[in-house]
Amino acid sequence: MKLSKYILSTDSLEEVGLNNKRIIFSTRSATSILIENEIFDNLSNGNFNSVAPELLTVLNEKEFLVPIEQDEFEHIISTNKGVKDASNFLSMTIQPSANCQLGCGYCGQNHSKHYASDSVIEKYYERIVYLLSQKKYEGISITWYGGEPLTGYSAIKKTSKKLIQLAEERGLKYVSDMITNGLSLKPSLFKELAEECKVTHYQITLDGNAESHDQRRFTKTGDPTFDIITKNIIDVTSMKEYYDNRCHISIRVNIDKTNYQYVDPLIDFIKDTGLQRKISMYFATIVDFGGNDAGKDSLQKNFFAEKEIEWLLRCYENNINMNVMPKRTYSVCMAEKKDSEVFDAFGNIYACWEFPYSDVYGAGDSLIGNLFFPKETYNENATLRDWNEMLQSGKTWCKTCTHLPICGGGCPKSWVEGTPACPPFKSNYKDKLLLDYFIRKQSEQGATNTFA
Repeated sequence: MKLSKYILSTDSLEEVGLNNKRIIFSTRSATSILIENEIFDNLSNGNFNSVAPELLTVLNEKEFLVPIEQDEFEHIISTNKGVKDASNFLSMTIQPSANCQLGCGYCGQNHSKHYASDSVIEKYYERIVYLLSQKKYEGISITWYGGEPLTGYSAIKKTSKKLIQLAEERGLKYVSDMITNGLSLKPSLFKELAEECKVTHYQITLDGNAESHDQRRFTKTGDPTFDIITKNIIDVTSMKEYYDNRCHISIRVNIDKTNYQYVDPLIDFIKDTGLQRKISMYFATIVDFGGNDAGKDSLQKNFFAEKEIEWLLRCYENNINMNVMPKRTYSVCMAEKKDSEVFDAFGNIYACWEFPYSDVYGAGDSLIGNLFFPKETYNENATLRDWNEMLQSGKTWCKTCTHLPICGGGCPKSWVEGTPACPPFKSNYKDKLLLDYFIRKQSEQGATNTFA
């Protein structure tokens, strides 16, 4: 055996009362272990005989130790490919509307009042039926995106009815989620979405508190939206249907130099309105969207990573659900899955949901095809479909990065644009490992040395 190259470690933790100890993390298994410094030194030097057999067994099981002859990069790529090939859910993204009520400055889409017609919906259905015939699946997963998907609500209802019936006829599971601005998510509409369309998970963006959010996510007529959106969230999460259907709302906060000061007030707002156990939160940097230079005000990566630790700790202190540690990533996104596609309101097919309604990516090599044309005309080598080949070629630095198993290389589109999307974890993993340890210890789930 040998010590895996996919291992991260904190410094020695005397400053926090863990004398002569450190936390090590396997990115191959996304597992952490609190370990003595001497043991870590022995492992690093290959002195495995000096380590207790029981611990060696754990280290082997959790992939801290790997076969000495193994090419770990090729093993990761091969394992990822195997998991993707074995995937038993057909996962599709549908953008039923090219319209949106908001005029966010960082959005790279061109909005228009176009919605999926009945003929387009029929083509959605036909394409999914065809894809289901190519492989044995256990279920269908639909993500609703936009524009703003709820501006195309009629198309959502019609499409959902057809696909749910298809799943029932074939004995398949059916799951659905939605990325929405939340402006139209009134209780009555939510009830229909949850019960009739089986949409159970929602991502809604709040860019700080009202003062910040309303300067960034306003309607096309310039009207504020924070109070409307948060009232909808409060109302929906108070409904019996929210719990009966196991629904969940995730709050995304888009952050750059102009609004990072307003994240703490937003966290306080979530707590003060009683939402802390009803939703979860996560934080994202603003990047360019279709060549619109939206990332010009992005925070420096190290600074964002520092602030993220502060925000996560504040969420924890206020009992707001959040994820501290990354998980093992077998597929970075839908772009590398040959059977995952994005359909827009016109019937166009893409590999990435940031391509539709974009001047830069709406046509040309980014377009796989159109549902109204024969599948023989489709471009199987559309932009981003060669992501695995890019990783293996060494065109990115991912091949030598210890974070690859949990990162997957980040956003493929960002690499194509020359702005690698390395995750904040790469800069703040030592703090996250420590935060995760104390959270688990506080919840009395970290009594043993191993915690995953």
